[in-house]
Amino acid sequence: MFLAHRPGMTTKAIETPEDAQGAAWLDLLDPTEQELAESLCGQKLPTLDDLNAIESSSRISVRKGVAFLSSPLLKRNGSEYITSPVGFVLTDERLFTIRFLPYQAFETVAQLVSDHPAMPTAATAGAQPHVVLHAGEILVALIETIVDRLADILETMGNLLDALSHDIFRPSQQGPQMRTTASRQRDLLQRVGSAGSFCSRMRDTLLGMERIALFLSESRKTASAAPAPGFSLSSRQISTTQQPLTETDARAAIYTLSGAQRARITTVSRDLSSLDAYVSQAQDKVEFLLDATLGFINIDQNGVMKVLTVVSFIGVAPTLIAGIYGMNFKDMPELSWSFGYWYSLSLMAATIVLPLIWFWRKGWLGGIK
Repeated sequence: MFLAHRPGMTTKAIETPEDAQGAAWLDLLDPTEQELAESLCGQKLPTLDDLNAIESSSRISVRKGVAFLSSPLLKRNGSEYITSPVGFVLTDERLFTIRFLPYQAFETVAQLVSDHPAMPTAATAGAQPHVVLHAGEILVALIETIVDRLADILETMGNLLDALSHDIFRPSQQGPQMRTTASRQRDLLQRVGSAGSFCSRMRDTLLGMERIALFLSESRKTASAAPAPGFSLSSRQISTTQQPLTETDARAAIYTLSGAQRARITTVSRDLSSLDAYVSQAQDKVEFLLDATLGFINIDQNGVMKVLTVVSFIGVAPTLIAGIYGMNFKDMPELSWSFGYWYSLSLMAATIVLPLIWFWRKGWLGGIK
C-alpha cells in the first residue's frame, strides 16, 4: 500500500506519480509499489533485508544529500509484543516511510497532517506567506509520537510486572483449586519469559530511536527555515516564536533540521534516555522475579523429595521384619507362637508410626518446626 499524506486533505492511495503531487509524506505500508516509490524518491529505497541489518552504518546513512534511517519498532500483537523494522528516507522535499505493520503512531501523525492548514491556493498565495509543511517537521512529529507510544507501552508493562510479582509472592487462595502446582509454576515461568522478551525488544527499539535522534540532533539548518507558531506538527504541546517556513526556505534546505526541530529532538533524546533507564530497571525486576520463581520451584521440589524420603524410609523396617519372618527356618521360635502373627504386625506398625512421629516433630510433615 502506497499512501500520500497532504495538509488539509485525507490520505490518498498512490497509483500514478500525479497522485503524489503536493504530498510531503509518502508512506509505504507493506510495500508493493517499490518501483513507483523509487522513481518519486530518485534513489533506491531500502528493502526488508536492508532495514533488518543491525550495523549502525546500515541503519543510518546519507547518500546524495538524502538521509536513510531505520530502526526496529515494537508493536503489541494480541497478548504478545513483536518488532518489525521501519525506515525513514528524508529528502529535501519529502519524507518516505517504509513499514511492514500498521502502527498507531503513524495513524496519529497522518491525522495531524490532515488537520494541518492546507497550502494557500494561487488566488491567495500573494496575500499571505506560503506556509509549507516540511518533511523534517513530519519526521520529528513521527518520532515524538512513537516515543510517546513506547512510554505508554512501558507503563502497561510496569503494571503487568507488578501483577506478576503479586502472583509469585502472594498467590491467590480463592476459587476452585483446579490447577496443579506444576501448571501454576509453568504459567509463572512463561509470564516471566514473556516479560524478559518484551524488555529485550523494547531495548532494541529504544536503541534504534536513540541513534536516529542523535543523528538528527546533530544536523544543522538556517534559522530562517523554522516552523511557524501554530503550524508546528506535533502531538505534544509546542510553543515557538519563529516565523512561518516559506516555500523558498523549504526548497533551499536539505535533510537537516531547523533549530526548533533540533530542540524538539533533543527533548526526545532525553525522553529516550529516561525510558532506557526504566527498561533497565524492568529487566532487573524480571531477573529478580525469575530467580524468585525458580527458588519457589526448588522449595516445592525439596518438599516432594522429603515426602519421597519419608515414604521410602518407613517402608524399609516393615519390609525387613516381613523378610525375616518369611524365612522358612526350622528353629524359629515365633513360628509356633500363637501370638506371633499379631506380634509381627504390631512390630511393623510401630516401625511405621514412630518414624512418622519423628519426621512430624522435625517439621518434614508440616508439624513442629
